[in-house]
Amino acid sequence: MHETLSGTIMTATTRTFFIENLGCPKNAVEGEGMAERLRQTGYSATDDAADADVVIVNTCSFIQPAQEESIDRIFHYLNTRRTGQKVVAAGCLAERFGDALENDIPELDGILGTRQWFEIDRLLAEVERGVRPCWHGAEPVTDPMFTRQASGPTAYVKIAEGCNMTCTFCAIPSFKGLQRSKAVDDIVAEVRQLVDGGAKEVILVSQNTTAYGLDLAREPGSMRSGSPLARLLEAICAGVPDLPWLRVHYCYPGWVNEDLLQTMARLDQVVKYLDMPLQHADPEILRAMNRPRDMRHVAEVLNRARELMPDLALRTTFIVGFPGETDAHFASILAFMDEARFDHVGIFTYFAEDGTPAATLGGQVTDKVKRRRQRAAMAHQQGISATRTARLVGRTIDVLVEGTAEGDAGIGGTGARLIGRTYRDAPEVDGFTVFDGIATRGEIVPVNVSRSGPYDLFGTQANVTLPALSSNAGTATTNISPVIAKRRIGLKSLPMLQPR
Repeated sequence: MHETLSGTIMTATTRTFFIENLGCPKNAVEGEGMAERLRQTGYSATDDAADADVVIVNTCSFIQPAQEESIDRIFHYLNTRRTGQKVVAAGCLAERFGDALENDIPELDGILGTRQWFEIDRLLAEVERGVRPCWHGAEPVTDPMFTRQASGPTAYVKIAEGCNMTCTFCAIPSFKGLQRSKAVDDIVAEVRQLVDGGAKEVILVSQNTTAYGLDLAREPGSMRSGSPLARLLEAICAGVPDLPWLRVHYCYPGWVNEDLLQTMARLDQVVKYLDMPLQHADPEILRAMNRPRDMRHVAEVLNRARELMPDLALRTTFIVGFPGETDAHFASILAFMDEARFDHVGIFTYFAEDGTPAATLGGQVTDKVKRRRQRAAMAHQQGISATRTARLVGRTIDVLVEGTAEGDAGIGGTGARLIGRTYRDAPEVDGFTVFDGIATRGEIVPVNVSRSGPYDLFGTQANVTLPALSSNAGTATTNISPVIAKRRIGLKSLPMLQPR
Protein backbone atom coordinates (compact mmCIF):
# COMPACT_ATOMS: atom_id res chain seq x y z
CA MET A 1 0.00 0.00 0.00
CA HIS A 2 1.27 3.52 -0.82
CA GLU A 3 0.07 7.11 -0.77
CA THR A 4 -0.27 9.14 -3.97
CA LEU A 5 0.58 12.83 -4.30
CA SER A 6 -3.09 13.64 -3.91
CA GLY A 7 -3.13 11.88 -0.57
CA THR A 8 -5.41 9.05 -1.71
CA ILE A 9 -4.56 5.67 -0.23
CA MET A 10 -4.11 3.17 -3.07
CA THR A 11 -3.49 -0.55 -2.83
CA ALA A 12 -0.63 -2.25 -4.62
CA THR A 13 -3.12 -3.71 -7.12
CA THR A 14 -4.52 -0.34 -8.25
CA ARG A 15 -4.93 -0.31 -12.03
CA THR A 16 -3.12 2.47 -13.86
CA PHE A 17 -3.89 4.27 -17.13
CA PHE A 18 -2.18 6.60 -19.59
CA ILE A 19 -4.02 8.78 -22.13
CA GLU A 20 -2.46 10.39 -25.19
CA ASN A 21 -4.70 13.11 -26.61
CA LEU A 22 -4.35 13.90 -30.31
CA GLY A 23 -5.91 16.68 -32.36
CA CYS A 24 -7.84 19.70 -31.21
CA PRO A 25 -8.55 21.15 -27.76
CA LYS A 26 -12.07 19.71 -27.84
CA ASN A 27 -10.52 16.25 -27.92
CA ALA A 28 -8.26 17.16 -25.00
CA VAL A 29 -11.31 18.11 -22.93
CA GLU A 30 -12.86 14.69 -23.61
CA GLY A 31 -9.54 13.10 -22.63
CA GLU A 32 -9.67 14.97 -19.35
CA GLY A 33 -13.21 13.68 -18.84
CA MET A 34 -12.13 10.10 -19.47
CA ALA A 35 -9.30 10.48 -16.96
CA GLU A 36 -11.68 11.82 -14.32
CA ARG A 37 -14.11 8.98 -14.99
CA LEU A 38 -11.37 6.40 -14.51
CA ARG A 39 -10.10 7.99 -11.30
CA GLN A 40 -13.61 7.86 -9.89
CA THR A 41 -13.72 4.11 -10.55
CA GLY A 42 -10.41 3.37 -8.84
CA TYR A 43 -7.83 3.78 -11.60
CA SER A 44 -4.71 5.88 -11.09
CA ALA A 45 -3.07 7.99 -13.80
CA THR A 46 0.59 7.57 -14.72
CA ASP A 47 2.81 9.91 -16.72
CA ASP A 48 4.71 7.05 -18.36
CA ALA A 49 2.87 4.82 -20.83
CA ALA A 50 5.31 2.00 -20.11
CA ASP A 51 4.03 1.84 -16.51
CA ALA A 52 0.32 1.83 -17.41
CA ASP A 53 -1.97 -1.18 -17.29
CA VAL A 54 -4.02 0.38 -20.07
CA VAL A 55 -3.03 2.92 -22.72
CA ILE A 56 -5.80 4.98 -24.33
CA VAL A 57 -5.08 6.73 -27.63
CA ASN A 58 -7.62 9.54 -27.93
CA THR A 59 -7.57 9.84 -31.71
CA CYS A 60 -8.35 12.59 -34.22
CA SER A 61 -10.06 12.12 -37.60
CA PHE A 62 -10.34 15.66 -38.92
CA ILE A 63 -8.34 15.14 -42.11
CA GLN A 64 -6.00 12.51 -43.54
CA PRO A 65 -2.79 13.64 -41.75
CA ALA A 66 -4.62 13.50 -38.42
CA GLN A 67 -5.87 9.99 -39.21
CA GLU A 68 -2.37 8.87 -40.17
CA GLU A 69 -0.89 10.28 -36.97
CA SER A 70 -3.56 8.51 -34.92
CA ILE A 71 -2.84 5.18 -36.60
CA ASP A 72 0.91 5.69 -36.10
CA ARG A 73 0.42 6.29 -32.37
CA ILE A 74 -1.83 3.25 -32.02
CA PHE A 75 0.82 1.03 -33.60
CA HIS A 76 3.54 2.65 -31.51
CA TYR A 77 1.83 1.52 -28.32
CA LEU A 78 0.91 -1.89 -29.73
CA ASN A 79 4.51 -2.52 -30.78
CA THR A 80 6.05 -1.37 -27.49
CA ARG A 81 3.54 -2.68 -24.96
CA ARG A 82 4.59 -5.06 -22.26
CA THR A 83 2.91 -8.37 -21.51
CA GLY A 84 -0.61 -7.84 -20.16
CA GLN A 85 -0.85 -4.18 -21.09
CA LYS A 86 -4.08 -3.19 -22.84
CA VAL A 87 -4.35 -0.65 -25.68
CA VAL A 88 -7.63 1.10 -26.48
CA ALA A 89 -8.46 3.43 -29.38
CA ALA A 90 -10.88 6.21 -28.44
CA GLY A 91 -11.97 9.52 -29.94
CA CYS A 92 -12.99 10.67 -33.40
CA LEU A 93 -11.15 8.07 -35.48
CA ALA A 94 -12.75 5.35 -33.37
CA GLU A 95 -16.16 6.95 -33.93
CA ARG A 96 -15.77 7.38 -37.66
CA PHE A 97 -13.89 4.19 -38.52
CA GLY A 98 -14.66 1.92 -35.58
CA ASP A 99 -15.51 -1.15 -37.64
CA ALA A 100 -12.40 -0.74 -39.79
CA LEU A 101 -10.20 -0.48 -36.70
CA GLU A 102 -11.82 -3.59 -35.25
CA ASN A 103 -11.23 -5.59 -38.43
CA ASP A 104 -7.84 -4.23 -39.48
CA ILE A 105 -6.11 -3.95 -36.09
CA PRO A 106 -7.14 -7.04 -34.13
CA GLU A 107 -4.40 -6.30 -31.58
CA LEU A 108 -6.54 -3.49 -30.16
CA ASP A 109 -8.23 -4.48 -26.90
CA GLY A 110 -11.12 -2.04 -27.23
CA ILE A 111 -12.57 0.75 -29.38
CA LEU A 112 -14.61 3.65 -27.99
CA GLY A 113 -16.16 6.35 -30.20
CA THR A 114 -16.20 10.00 -29.24
CA ARG A 115 -19.98 9.99 -28.68
CA GLN A 116 -19.44 7.57 -25.77
CA TRP A 117 -16.18 8.80 -24.24
CA PHE A 118 -17.90 8.99 -20.84
CA GLU A 119 -18.36 5.20 -20.90
CA ILE A 120 -14.63 4.50 -20.77
CA ASP A 121 -14.96 2.90 -17.33
CA ARG A 122 -17.62 0.46 -18.60
CA LEU A 123 -15.58 -0.34 -21.68
CA LEU A 124 -12.48 -1.16 -19.61
CA ALA A 125 -14.59 -3.36 -17.35
CA GLU A 126 -15.51 -5.35 -20.47
CA VAL A 127 -11.86 -5.47 -21.53
CA GLU A 128 -10.91 -6.85 -18.10
CA ARG A 129 -13.51 -9.61 -18.60
CA GLY A 130 -11.73 -10.65 -21.79
CA VAL A 131 -14.25 -9.07 -24.14
CA ARG A 132 -13.07 -6.94 -27.09
CA PRO A 133 -15.71 -4.18 -27.18
CA CYS A 134 -16.18 -1.89 -30.17
CA TRP A 135 -18.57 0.89 -29.19
CA HIS A 136 -19.39 3.64 -31.66
CA GLY A 137 -22.35 5.04 -33.54
CA ALA A 138 -24.42 5.78 -30.44
CA GLU A 139 -27.17 8.39 -30.55
CA PRO A 140 -25.55 11.80 -29.89
CA VAL A 141 -26.19 13.21 -26.43
CA THR A 142 -25.04 16.26 -24.51
CA ASP A 143 -21.72 15.59 -22.80
CA PRO A 144 -22.10 14.81 -19.11
CA MET A 145 -20.48 17.09 -16.56
CA PHE A 146 -17.30 16.16 -14.74
CA THR A 147 -15.02 17.88 -12.25
CA ARG A 148 -12.56 20.12 -14.10
CA GLN A 149 -8.97 20.39 -12.92
CA ALA A 150 -6.63 23.07 -14.24
CA SER A 151 -3.30 21.61 -15.35
CA GLY A 152 -1.79 24.97 -16.25
CA PRO A 153 -2.59 28.66 -16.65
CA THR A 154 -4.78 28.04 -19.72
CA ALA A 155 -7.80 25.73 -19.93
CA TYR A 156 -10.37 24.93 -22.60
CA VAL A 157 -14.12 24.64 -22.02
CA LYS A 158 -16.21 22.89 -24.63
CA ILE A 159 -19.53 24.73 -24.77
CA ALA A 160 -21.22 22.54 -27.40
CA GLU A 161 -20.72 19.35 -29.37
CA GLY A 162 -21.61 18.57 -32.95
CA CYS A 163 -22.26 20.87 -35.90
CA ASN A 164 -25.27 21.82 -38.02
CA MET A 165 -23.20 23.22 -40.89
CA THR A 166 -22.78 21.37 -44.18
CA CYS A 167 -19.39 22.52 -45.45
CA THR A 168 -18.63 20.29 -48.41
CA PHE A 169 -15.02 19.60 -47.37
CA CYS A 170 -15.74 18.62 -43.76
CA ALA A 171 -16.66 15.20 -42.37
CA ILE A 172 -17.13 16.30 -38.75
CA PRO A 173 -20.97 16.44 -38.71
CA SER A 174 -21.08 12.86 -40.02
CA PHE A 175 -19.54 11.47 -36.84
CA LYS A 176 -20.11 14.25 -34.30
CA GLY A 177 -23.80 14.68 -35.03
CA LEU A 178 -25.91 17.81 -34.82
CA GLN A 179 -25.10 20.55 -32.33
CA ARG A 180 -25.89 20.04 -28.65
CA SER A 181 -25.17 23.06 -26.46
CA LYS A 182 -24.37 22.82 -22.77
CA ALA A 183 -26.51 24.74 -20.30
CA VAL A 184 -25.18 28.16 -19.28
CA ASP A 185 -25.06 27.26 -15.58
CA ASP A 186 -23.03 24.12 -16.30
CA ILE A 187 -20.49 26.09 -18.32
CA VAL A 188 -20.16 28.74 -15.62
CA ALA A 189 -19.62 25.97 -13.07
CA GLU A 190 -16.82 24.49 -15.20
CA VAL A 191 -15.11 27.86 -15.51
CA ARG A 192 -15.45 28.37 -11.75
CA GLN A 193 -13.73 25.05 -11.05
CA LEU A 194 -10.88 25.83 -13.44
CA VAL A 195 -10.24 29.29 -12.00
CA ASP A 196 -10.35 27.90 -8.47
CA GLY A 197 -7.68 25.45 -9.64
CA GLY A 198 -5.40 28.21 -10.89
CA ALA A 199 -6.43 28.84 -14.51
CA LYS A 200 -5.88 32.42 -15.64
CA GLU A 201 -7.20 32.02 -19.17
CA VAL A 202 -10.27 30.07 -20.28
CA ILE A 203 -10.90 29.45 -23.97
CA LEU A 204 -14.40 28.57 -25.17
CA VAL A 205 -14.46 26.04 -28.01
CA SER A 206 -16.91 24.04 -30.10
CA GLN A 207 -17.24 23.19 -33.78
CA ASN A 208 -19.09 26.49 -34.37
CA THR A 209 -18.88 28.62 -31.25
CA THR A 210 -21.13 31.39 -32.57
CA ALA A 211 -23.94 28.83 -32.95
CA TYR A 212 -23.87 28.24 -29.21
CA GLY A 213 -27.30 28.15 -27.62
CA LEU A 214 -29.35 28.30 -30.81
CA ASP A 215 -30.62 24.79 -30.07
CA LEU A 216 -31.41 25.84 -26.49
CA ALA A 217 -33.17 28.96 -27.75
CA ARG A 218 -35.87 26.76 -29.27
CA GLU A 219 -36.96 26.03 -25.72
CA PRO A 220 -39.28 28.81 -24.43
CA GLY A 221 -37.61 31.11 -21.94
CA SER A 222 -34.19 29.52 -22.24
CA MET A 223 -32.48 32.51 -23.87
CA ARG A 224 -33.04 36.22 -24.21
CA SER A 225 -33.11 37.84 -27.65
CA GLY A 226 -29.85 38.55 -29.46
CA SER A 227 -26.77 36.37 -29.49
CA PRO A 228 -26.88 33.40 -27.08
CA LEU A 229 -23.07 33.40 -27.10
CA ALA A 230 -23.10 37.01 -25.93
CA ARG A 231 -25.39 36.06 -23.05
CA LEU A 232 -23.01 33.23 -22.15
CA LEU A 233 -20.06 35.64 -22.05
CA GLU A 234 -22.03 37.89 -19.73
CA ALA A 235 -22.93 34.98 -17.47
CA ILE A 236 -19.33 33.77 -17.21
CA CYS A 237 -17.96 37.23 -16.45
CA ALA A 238 -20.64 37.82 -13.82
CA GLY A 239 -20.30 34.37 -12.28
CA VAL A 240 -16.49 34.21 -12.31
CA PRO A 241 -15.34 37.82 -11.88
CA ASP A 242 -11.81 36.72 -10.88
CA LEU A 243 -11.11 35.12 -14.29
CA PRO A 244 -8.57 37.45 -15.94
CA TRP A 245 -8.84 36.31 -19.57
CA LEU A 246 -11.80 34.80 -21.44
CA ARG A 247 -11.17 33.92 -25.08
CA VAL A 248 -13.54 32.68 -27.80
CA HIS A 249 -12.40 30.46 -30.69
CA TYR A 250 -13.96 29.46 -34.02
CA CYS A 251 -16.55 32.14 -34.79
CA TYR A 252 -18.53 31.33 -37.94
CA PRO A 253 -18.40 34.37 -40.26
CA GLY A 254 -22.13 34.61 -40.90
CA TRP A 255 -23.05 34.77 -37.21
CA VAL A 256 -20.74 37.40 -35.74
CA ASN A 257 -23.33 40.10 -35.15
CA GLU A 258 -23.57 43.52 -33.51
CA ASP A 259 -24.78 42.08 -30.21
CA LEU A 260 -21.78 39.78 -29.91
CA LEU A 261 -19.28 42.45 -30.91
CA GLN A 262 -20.70 45.02 -28.50
CA THR A 263 -20.67 42.47 -25.69
CA MET A 264 -17.05 41.53 -26.38
CA ALA A 265 -16.08 45.20 -26.42
CA ARG A 266 -17.91 45.95 -23.16
CA LEU A 267 -16.66 43.05 -21.03
CA ASP A 268 -13.13 43.68 -19.75
CA GLN A 269 -12.49 39.99 -19.06
CA VAL A 270 -13.11 39.04 -22.69
CA VAL A 271 -9.82 39.44 -24.53
CA LYS A 272 -10.04 41.53 -27.66
CA TYR A 273 -9.33 38.69 -30.06
CA LEU A 274 -11.58 37.44 -32.84
CA ASP A 275 -10.93 34.08 -34.47
CA MET A 276 -13.07 33.82 -37.61
CA PRO A 277 -12.13 30.96 -39.98
CA LEU A 278 -13.10 32.15 -43.48
CA GLN A 279 -11.56 29.23 -45.45
CA HIS A 280 -11.53 31.22 -48.71
CA ALA A 281 -12.18 34.68 -50.12
CA ASP A 282 -13.52 33.96 -53.59
CA PRO A 283 -17.34 33.75 -53.79
CA GLU A 284 -17.24 30.97 -56.39
CA ILE A 285 -15.04 28.73 -54.24
CA LEU A 286 -17.02 29.61 -51.11
CA ARG A 287 -20.20 28.57 -52.89
CA ALA A 288 -18.59 25.23 -53.74
CA MET A 289 -17.56 24.92 -50.08
CA ASN A 290 -21.12 25.80 -48.99
CA ARG A 291 -19.70 28.61 -46.85
CA PRO A 292 -20.88 32.24 -46.45
CA ARG A 293 -19.71 33.98 -49.62
CA ASP A 294 -20.60 37.66 -49.13
CA MET A 295 -17.08 38.98 -48.58
CA ARG A 296 -18.33 42.58 -48.51
CA HIS A 297 -20.37 41.68 -45.43
CA VAL A 298 -17.35 39.97 -43.89
CA ALA A 299 -15.27 43.09 -44.46
CA GLU A 300 -17.98 45.23 -42.85
CA VAL A 301 -18.08 42.96 -39.80
CA LEU A 302 -14.29 43.09 -39.41
CA ASN A 303 -14.28 46.88 -39.77
CA ARG A 304 -17.06 47.19 -37.20
CA ALA A 305 -15.18 44.89 -34.81
CA ARG A 306 -12.08 47.10 -35.05
CA GLU A 307 -14.20 50.21 -34.64
CA LEU A 308 -15.59 48.87 -31.35
CA MET A 309 -12.25 47.34 -30.25
CA PRO A 310 -9.34 49.38 -31.69
CA ASP A 311 -6.72 46.99 -30.26
CA LEU A 312 -8.51 43.91 -31.59
CA ALA A 313 -6.37 41.01 -32.83
CA LEU A 314 -7.88 39.20 -35.82
CA ARG A 315 -7.15 35.60 -36.78
CA THR A 316 -8.47 33.56 -39.69
CA THR A 317 -7.69 30.41 -41.67
CA PHE A 318 -7.78 29.73 -45.41
CA ILE A 319 -7.78 26.48 -47.36
CA VAL A 320 -5.79 26.48 -50.61
CA GLY A 321 -6.12 23.94 -53.37
CA PHE A 322 -9.86 23.32 -53.05
CA PRO A 323 -11.22 21.52 -56.15
CA GLY A 324 -11.57 23.94 -59.04
CA GLU A 325 -9.38 26.62 -57.46
CA THR A 326 -7.57 28.59 -60.17
CA ASP A 327 -4.75 31.09 -59.83
CA ALA A 328 -7.37 33.83 -60.00
CA HIS A 329 -9.36 32.26 -57.15
CA PHE A 330 -6.17 31.98 -55.09
CA ALA A 331 -5.35 35.62 -55.81
CA SER A 332 -8.63 36.55 -54.09
CA ILE A 333 -7.20 35.21 -50.81
CA LEU A 334 -4.09 37.38 -51.14
CA ALA A 335 -6.17 40.42 -52.01
CA PHE A 336 -8.44 39.94 -49.00
CA MET A 337 -5.39 39.53 -46.76
CA ASP A 338 -4.22 42.93 -47.97
CA GLU A 339 -7.63 44.44 -47.31
CA ALA A 340 -8.38 42.90 -43.92
CA ARG A 341 -4.83 43.12 -42.49
CA PHE A 342 -5.21 40.09 -40.23
CA ASP A 343 -2.83 39.73 -37.30
CA HIS A 344 -2.66 35.94 -37.65
CA VAL A 345 -3.49 33.64 -40.56
CA GLY A 346 -3.28 29.87 -40.89
CA ILE A 347 -2.95 28.48 -44.42
CA PHE A 348 -3.85 24.83 -44.91
CA THR A 349 -3.94 22.66 -47.98
CA TYR A 350 -7.15 20.92 -48.99
CA PHE A 351 -7.50 17.19 -48.29
CA ALA A 352 -10.20 15.13 -49.99
CA GLU A 353 -12.07 13.41 -47.15
CA ASP A 354 -13.99 10.22 -47.97
CA GLY A 355 -17.72 10.73 -47.76
CA THR A 356 -17.65 14.50 -48.27
CA PRO A 357 -19.20 16.15 -51.35
CA ALA A 358 -15.99 18.00 -52.18
CA ALA A 359 -14.09 14.75 -52.58
CA THR A 360 -16.18 13.94 -55.66
CA LEU A 361 -15.80 17.32 -57.36
CA GLY A 362 -13.88 17.71 -60.58
CA GLY A 363 -10.84 19.91 -60.90
CA GLN A 364 -8.84 18.37 -58.06
CA VAL A 365 -5.66 20.43 -57.57
CA THR A 366 -2.28 18.68 -57.49
CA ASP A 367 -0.35 18.45 -54.25
CA LYS A 368 2.51 20.40 -55.82
CA VAL A 369 0.25 23.34 -56.62
CA LYS A 370 -1.35 23.19 -53.16
CA ARG A 371 2.03 23.40 -51.45
CA ARG A 372 3.18 26.21 -53.72
CA ARG A 373 0.09 28.25 -52.95
CA GLN A 374 0.42 27.53 -49.24
CA ARG A 375 4.01 28.82 -49.22
CA ALA A 376 3.07 31.88 -51.25
CA ALA A 377 0.16 32.77 -48.96
CA MET A 378 2.23 32.34 -45.79
CA ALA A 379 4.99 34.53 -47.23
CA HIS A 380 2.40 37.15 -48.24
CA GLN A 381 0.89 37.21 -44.76
CA GLN A 382 4.24 37.36 -42.97
CA GLY A 383 4.81 40.97 -44.00
CA ILE A 384 1.32 41.94 -42.87
CA SER A 385 1.78 40.20 -39.53
CA ALA A 386 5.17 41.88 -39.06
CA THR A 387 3.62 45.31 -39.60
CA ARG A 388 0.77 44.58 -37.19
CA THR A 389 3.15 43.26 -34.52
CA ALA A 390 5.57 46.19 -34.89
CA ARG A 391 2.83 48.59 -33.75
CA LEU A 392 3.32 47.25 -30.21
CA VAL A 393 7.00 48.24 -29.93
CA GLY A 394 7.35 50.90 -27.25
CA ARG A 395 4.15 49.88 -25.49
CA THR A 396 3.64 48.06 -22.19
CA ILE A 397 1.42 45.04 -22.53
CA ASP A 398 0.27 42.28 -20.17
CA VAL A 399 1.76 38.83 -20.73
CA LEU A 400 0.61 35.48 -19.35
CA VAL A 401 3.80 33.65 -18.33
CA GLU A 402 4.09 30.08 -19.62
CA GLY A 403 7.72 29.15 -18.94
CA THR A 404 11.28 30.00 -19.90
CA ALA A 405 12.53 30.55 -23.42
CA GLU A 406 14.54 27.34 -23.09
CA GLY A 407 11.36 25.39 -22.39
CA ASP A 408 11.74 24.90 -18.61
CA ALA A 409 8.41 25.78 -16.96
CA GLY A 410 9.90 25.71 -13.45
CA ILE A 411 10.66 29.39 -13.19
CA GLY A 412 10.54 32.10 -10.57
CA GLY A 413 12.63 33.76 -7.91
CA THR A 414 15.59 34.78 -10.09
CA GLY A 415 16.00 36.67 -13.32
CA ALA A 416 15.26 34.52 -16.35
CA ARG A 417 14.39 34.76 -20.00
CA LEU A 418 10.70 34.04 -19.86
CA ILE A 419 8.15 33.15 -22.51
CA GLY A 420 4.45 33.92 -22.54
CA ARG A 421 1.57 35.28 -24.58
CA THR A 422 -0.32 38.52 -24.81
CA TYR A 423 -4.09 38.72 -25.31
CA ARG A 424 -3.28 38.89 -29.04
CA ASP A 425 -1.93 35.34 -29.14
CA ALA A 426 -3.85 32.12 -28.66
CA PRO A 427 -1.89 29.06 -27.48
CA GLU A 428 -0.27 26.77 -30.04
CA VAL A 429 -1.27 28.74 -33.14
CA ASP A 430 -0.09 32.34 -32.71
CA GLY A 431 3.02 34.14 -31.50
CA PHE A 432 4.91 34.49 -28.22
CA THR A 433 6.46 37.20 -26.09
CA VAL A 434 10.01 36.52 -24.91
CA PHE A 435 11.20 38.79 -22.12
CA ASP A 436 13.64 39.19 -19.24
CA GLY A 437 11.82 39.12 -15.94
CA ILE A 438 11.05 37.70 -12.53
CA ALA A 439 7.77 35.83 -12.52
CA THR A 440 6.19 32.44 -11.98
CA ARG A 441 4.25 30.35 -14.45
CA GLY A 442 0.66 31.52 -14.57
CA GLU A 443 1.31 35.12 -13.55
CA ILE A 444 0.12 37.95 -15.79
CA VAL A 445 2.81 40.65 -15.76
CA PRO A 446 3.38 43.91 -17.67
CA VAL A 447 6.15 43.81 -20.26
CA ASN A 448 7.85 46.76 -21.96
CA VAL A 449 8.08 45.75 -25.63
CA SER A 450 11.41 46.75 -27.18
CA ARG A 451 11.47 44.70 -30.39
CA SER A 452 9.23 42.61 -32.60
CA GLY A 453 9.52 39.86 -35.17
CA PRO A 454 6.92 38.84 -37.74
CA TYR A 455 4.91 37.03 -35.07
CA ASP A 456 6.67 37.48 -31.72
CA LEU A 457 7.47 40.26 -29.25
CA PHE A 458 10.60 40.81 -27.17
CA GLY A 459 11.11 42.99 -24.12
CA THR A 460 11.61 43.34 -20.38
CA GLN A 461 9.22 42.95 -17.47
CA ALA A 462 8.08 46.36 -16.27
CA ASN A 463 8.45 47.72 -12.74
CA VAL A 464 11.02 45.17 -11.51
CA THR A 465 14.77 45.21 -10.89
CA LEU A 466 16.39 42.31 -12.70
CA PRO A 467 19.53 40.47 -11.60
CA ALA A 468 22.10 39.54 -14.23
CA LEU A 469 20.95 36.76 -16.52
CA SER A 470 22.99 33.62 -17.02
CA SER A 471 25.04 33.57 -20.22
CA ASN A 472 23.26 30.53 -21.62
CA ALA A 473 20.04 32.54 -21.92
CA GLY A 474 21.62 35.34 -23.89
CA THR A 475 20.43 34.50 -27.39
CA ALA A 476 16.71 34.85 -26.95
CA THR A 477 16.63 38.65 -27.37
CA THR A 478 18.38 38.43 -30.74
CA ASN A 479 17.07 35.18 -32.12
CA ILE A 480 13.88 33.22 -31.69
CA SER A 481 14.01 30.32 -29.24
CA PRO A 482 14.36 26.82 -30.76
CA VAL A 483 11.30 25.86 -28.71
CA ILE A 484 9.24 28.54 -30.43
CA ALA A 485 10.57 27.67 -33.86
CA LYS A 486 9.86 23.97 -33.39
CA ARG A 487 6.27 24.60 -32.31
CA ARG A 488 5.58 26.91 -35.23
CA ILE A 489 7.11 24.58 -37.80
CA GLY A 490 5.03 21.75 -36.38
CA LEU A 491 1.85 23.75 -36.67
CA LYS A 492 2.54 24.60 -40.29
CA SER A 493 3.11 20.98 -41.21
CA LEU A 494 0.43 19.39 -39.00
CA PRO A 495 -2.90 20.87 -40.15
CA MET A 496 -4.86 18.47 -37.93
CA LEU A 497 -4.08 20.87 -35.06
CA GLN A 498 -6.11 23.64 -36.70
CA PRO A 499 -9.92 23.33 -36.39
CA ARG A 500 -11.93 24.15 -39.45
